Amino acid sequence: MHFANPIFLYLLIFIPLYLWWQKKYQKKNKGIYVSVFDDLQSAAGYNSRWKAIFKYAQTVLAIVIISLFSITLARPQGGHEKEEQSKKGIDIIIAVDVSESMLAEDLQPNRMEVAKAALEKFINSLSDDRLGVVVFSGQAFTQSPLTFDYNILREYIKNITTTSINKNVRGLSGTAIGDAILSALNRFKKSEDRTKVLIVITDGDANTGADPAIAAKKASDENVKIYTVGVGKVGGAPLPTLDYMGRKTVARNQDGSVAMATFNEDALKNIAKIGGGQYFRASDNQSFDTVMAEINSLEKREVKMNMTIEYTENYFPVLLSLFIMFLVFLGFATQRSEIK
Repeated sequence: MHFANPIFLYLLIFIPLYLWWQKKYQKKNKGIYVSVFDDLQSAAGYNSRWKAIFKYAQTVLAIVIISLFSITLARPQGGHEKEEQSKKGIDIIIAVDVSESMLAEDLQPNRMEVAKAALEKFINSLSDDRLGVVVFSGQAFTQSPLTFDYNILREYIKNITTTSINKNVRGLSGTAIGDAILSALNRFKKSEDRTKVLIVITDGDANTGADPAIAAKKASDENVKIYTVGVGKVGGAPLPTLDYMGRKTVARNQDGSVAMATFNEDALKNIAKIGGGQYFRASDNQSFDTVMAEINSLEKREVKMNMTIEYTENYFPVLLSLFIMFLVFLGFATQRSEIK
């Protein structure tokens, strides 16, 4: 039992004062005082046994009324413990390279489709984390801001292709890893109270835009951890393209040799190191799934258990009892007057 206004319990002091006053009043009027602790048989000095009974009952009722009045004003409340489990979670932004080299088929059916399938599985493993998506080639664009809506995220991931950014537009071709990092940082601006993680998935070498190392340092200063994932087998893979008739073929260098889709693994390791994360290589379909699962396990959820006490007002039953006791008291007073 809890009282919201316990100071009103001091009103209970009127109970002994009332008994003292009653005793003094009885002596003054030379009546026989009937103690609330004596047997009713001791009331033989009254004109009748009924007077003693009603006198005794009035005394008891008066004490009950004073007690109920004091308790009502003190506002009794019932309390119970409530356990709140709040999973703080983390904010994750995935930056996906959508350059043409992501169509390389060293991962089946190609790097892009394998990456998308792994990302969908990654989303399925989330519960209390917000996720956002950035796509990049020569520049970076937000595909989805941070959100808990995993269904819409799956749709965004599903619709990512190498044509998500038109490479024919001037300035949009290339691989701008630094720009992707900076774009993600802007998406993290409103997540100060959560752990922030950036996952960069790429199969290319940064060849345009901001310096990735400088961007990674800025991310580190803003408490954003960076994980980099290099996509593709060791040694690279032929760079796919379409011929003048729209048929799939391989791109060739000026000397006629096959152009290979490779990436600078050391640069990606350096970005992850500066960003306080780790570098992973996804060299086949299974390893890509393993990489994403490992990243998910690295960022442990921060779970906080909060114990609170909720109080509910319980004064109404006491107030109702007070009202009933008062009516009974009036009834006894009326009957006692009639007995006289």
